Amino acid sequence: MKKYLKKTIKSFLSKFGWKLIKIRRIPEPNPFGKIDINLLKTINESTGIIHLGAHRGTEAEIYNWFGKNVIWIEASPEIFESLKENLFFYKNQKPIQALLNDKDGELINFNISNYDGACSSIFNFTDEIRNSEQWKNRDHKMIKSINLKSITLDTLLKNENILTKDYNHWVLDLQGAELLVLKGSEKSLKNCKSLLIEVSTKQFYSNGDMWLDIKKWLNQRGFKNYKEPEMDEEDILFTRSI
Repeated sequence: MKKYLKKTIKSFLSKFGWKLIKIRRIPEPNPFGKIDINLLKTINESTGIIHLGAHRGTEAEIYNWFGKNVIWIEASPEIFESLKENLFFYKNQKPIQALLNDKDGELINFNISNYDGACSSIFNFTDEIRNSEQWKNRDHKMIKSINLKSITLDTLLKNENILTKDYNHWVLDLQGAELLVLKGSEKSLKNCKSLLIEVSTKQFYSNGDMWLDIKKWLNQRGFKNYKEPEMDEEDILFTRSI
């Protein structure tokens, strides 16, 4: 009943040019977030962006400032509804709800985290994240889980008729599932020139991908990292010539 009422109100308001948006707590700024000149240059020179692990799309205005077309992919159906609302005025930015993995059609247990679901993952937290100096002030935990069917990025982009040559800069924020998703996107990766990947040097997620494994896999495919991580968890830029 509640969902039907909400949908009806939204539909009614849209006819008059209004939009119903849920009031939520403004997220705290990321004290570890940095944008350097190499990343700015890479975004500016890209044909478009695929952002994997979209969450609420907080980078939308940055991408819009650069005038880029963007594909956003978010696993959580609940967060995805908010993502659609946040991207409403960015007509060149498309949201897609999907749980990415290295195989199609698998039913996977997706864990929803606290802190606005920002650390949700197919993996559970380990004690490392609670002992980390970087995250010592946060009590990370999974608060619930849902079953979602997986799809590879190659299959998803094919189904959506998205040409990867038009989106050659990728952003991955996948909470330990980076390599799994990359292995399911080998065809699409051929047109990718740069990746910004959140990597971990400690095992924050059980069976989650680690920095050295990601670095080795990408180096073997011609991607070079600009730097080594200086923190337990950090965004690292990879680029290559095609």
